[in-house]
Amino acid sequence: MPRRTRARATRVPAAAEHVFTGDDPIRVLLAGPGHGKSTLLRQHLLSTSRHLLTTEADPASSALAVPVLIRAGDLVGAPLLAPALAHAVTEEYGPFGLREALTEDFFRRPPRLGARWMVMVDGLDEVPDRTARLSLLDRLTREAGQTDTPYRFLVATRPLPGGELDRLPRAADHFTLEPFTDDDVRTYAHKRLHALPDADRHVRTFLNGVRRTRLEELARIPLMTAMLCHLYEADTDRPLPDGRAGVFRSFVELLYEENVHKGVSDLHDRAIQTLAGRYQIPADRRTVEKAAERAREHLPVLIDHLAHERISGNRAPATEILTAHPHARRPDEVKAPLWDALLASLLRSCGLLAGQGGDVEFLHRTLLEYHAARHATRDPEARALLFDRLFPGQRLRDRLRRATGRTSGIEPLDPLDLEPSYLGFLLDALLNSEGHLATATLRAMESLFGSAEIIGYHLLKAQLQLGSSIPRPKAAQWLTAFGNSPAVDDQRRVEAAWDLAELEGHLDDGARLLARLAADRALDPDPRSWAAEILSGLEGYESAGATLLLQFIDDPAPSLDSILIAIRALARIEGHGSLGVQLLTECAMDPGTEDHLRCMAADFLTELDEHRESGAALLLDLAQYGSVTAAGYLSEMDEPDREDGVGLLTAFAGDSATQPNDRARAAEALARAGYQDRAARLLTELARETLPGSHSQLAAVERLAELDAEAAAELILPVVTGRSSHPSNRLRALRLLARSTTHQGEAARQLAGIAADTTAEESDRVDAAAELARLDGHREEAFGVLLGIARDGGAPVWDRITAASELAERREERSAELLSTFAADPTAPRDARAMAARSLAMLDGHRATGLRLLAALANDPRAGKADRTNAATSLATLDLQRIRR
Repeated sequence: MPRRTRARATRVPAAAEHVFTGDDPIRVLLAGPGHGKSTLLRQHLLSTSRHLLTTEADPASSALAVPVLIRAGDLVGAPLLAPALAHAVTEEYGPFGLREALTEDFFRRPPRLGARWMVMVDGLDEVPDRTARLSLLDRLTREAGQTDTPYRFLVATRPLPGGELDRLPRAADHFTLEPFTDDDVRTYAHKRLHALPDADRHVRTFLNGVRRTRLEELARIPLMTAMLCHLYEADTDRPLPDGRAGVFRSFVELLYEENVHKGVSDLHDRAIQTLAGRYQIPADRRTVEKAAERAREHLPVLIDHLAHERISGNRAPATEILTAHPHARRPDEVKAPLWDALLASLLRSCGLLAGQGGDVEFLHRTLLEYHAARHATRDPEARALLFDRLFPGQRLRDRLRRATGRTSGIEPLDPLDLEPSYLGFLLDALLNSEGHLATATLRAMESLFGSAEIIGYHLLKAQLQLGSSIPRPKAAQWLTAFGNSPAVDDQRRVEAAWDLAELEGHLDDGARLLARLAADRALDPDPRSWAAEILSGLEGYESAGATLLLQFIDDPAPSLDSILIAIRALARIEGHGSLGVQLLTECAMDPGTEDHLRCMAADFLTELDEHRESGAALLLDLAQYGSVTAAGYLSEMDEPDREDGVGLLTAFAGDSATQPNDRARAAEALARAGYQDRAARLLTELARETLPGSHSQLAAVERLAELDAEAAAELILPVVTGRSSHPSNRLRALRLLARSTTHQGEAARQLAGIAADTTAEESDRVDAAAELARLDGHREEAFGVLLGIARDGGAPVWDRITAASELAERREERSAELLSTFAADPTAPRDARAMAARSLAMLDGHRATGLRLLAALANDPRAGKADRTNAATSLATLDLQRIRR
């Protein structure tokens, strides 16, 4: 069951260095908007650069990975990595004194003997095309898998839908920057405000202001904390703004005020005079000056317009976009490069945009969303039009048109097609409109949040986390409805109750709802246990939560796995910890209990500070009696337990008397612990000792391929060239071979043969075609096979849907109609329909349709609970996050 956690290491730069250390070929840094991904990368770039400059002669620094930062978008359009790095770094540092362009060769070689480049790829989520993102991930994976590569990779991104990051090797570590805790906010405020006289008083005043304006949740986003502190520093007597939109509005206004003191107006004057001075004819000069002054005068409007175009998918250069605007139209007398240079100068100096690869981009995605929303709500007419687009049919005139069969002619704007952050700014503007529009907006929002169904909960949750200005009484009403609704899956009901408890003024309401859910035997065991655990963590409800946990533990119905999780929660509650520890210890020592449960209980003990040693001792005892799972847990602990675990894993992986599957698991655990070379050697030995083409050999080689694709291909080549293997095992072998640059051609030839073989099982043909589609030069060939199977009414429905889903994953528009039909087909299995709807939701232009079809399956009262939960889980994994078009 998911738990909300706070990763302290992501808050303090010194403690966050573990993200950059180690020798993993590829890692991922995940965080939501404003959580500090780019800041962390730039801080590491700065600190490492300083360290390298001051320790030039230190031999210990020679193996340090040398960071280089590049935008993901700059890699997508570049055929080769080294030239892209050279161009990006030259563009970045040219204005700061770089004397000559860096060469491709500079980045083709290691930066120094024994070292590698750490290529920090920022903003993967900002690549608008899903296929391009997947292609880039595949490309980085191939490069990272080369034995002689001079690169390591760290990919920073917002969460991506649909398991896109699964394209990376299983060994790729994922790090998540969690939101600030209350203590983090206090620490940051102390650091930021320490220079003010009587700093402690100012920190208290600032934090009280955050609470008074209901900005606590918003302040947990690092970007927002920085903005709030900046606003407070600028005027300590001025109250903090209310809500996220208010913070952004005040922050932008402050930037313009500060720019006055920075002499930006003088810079603009000189830029305009320089341009006008090129023209000696008085009439021409006056025309140029007038046009330039008009652009400067309307700069805020132009910035809003640029943001609107960007969020609508226009990737043309900013100056090209603005030149088409009436307020920035280029005079005929001025050559385009000169006018573009003026507009770029005006944009860069405003403090909201910065130079990026010859263009200008907003400093942060959320700033872009805020300004795009300002454009969409710029005047009463624009706000009325936005309302009509977001909520078609809400107005009387629209209902009358519908009754008479006429349409309004207004293109609707589906909230599910918008990123939650942008949608939040739009809703805030409408809720703060003049006249009856605010009331109409709140009433219309019932259609988004008031249905007590799962999509409404996801939409509402996103807005609450972002700090949008939704009236708290309404939010509480909707959360209560979600928590009580049988149309919402069990886990989301518990989450809604927790959200209600965290809503200002509704702690008791949320606690009561959590208690009801924890006691409701109609719910699945894990959500019930989770509800009791959450309740035990609420101030004043510790004993109530502990009582419910004890009742759950005494209930014979839940599985032992679920009961163990409840015992762990009990062990963390003051006054009940000793009983929890006793129960965990008894389970870990019980020889009649399954091995994995005993290991789980012992590992839970190691999480408790006072019982870490006793838990480790139990794990060691289990490991010495042959438990690979226990040894794996030990290898993830600190020394000396880590050393014990690594030693035992090495022994298991190399022991021919151990089951092959356990040997492979032990080697995989060694790789996770940082012993990739040792793991690769042991997996190679295991693969050579097992029967060629057997499941055991393939399992070992598949794990080896995560560490060394070429070595894995050499081992599996005899299985591919022979004909005695089972077809499914042969396909597994071909997938491994396809990852090898040396043997990819052979893999492609055989995969094409299986895909085209109409006598083969349809599932094998689909698998072969899907793998073939990943190989350069075979996309259309594979698409033809997949499309044929998807359209074949005589083929098994699962295979048809899988074929269509594979096409959707590769952004093939022809799959959309098929997937829509499959998802709505009442005769198809419900899990297959859920798969079709989920795939449709991941296809650009069909997201909202797919989400609604998936939600319909999750809300269908005729379906069994397992099918509804499956659809709800699929919906949750999509996270309702809209990736840029």
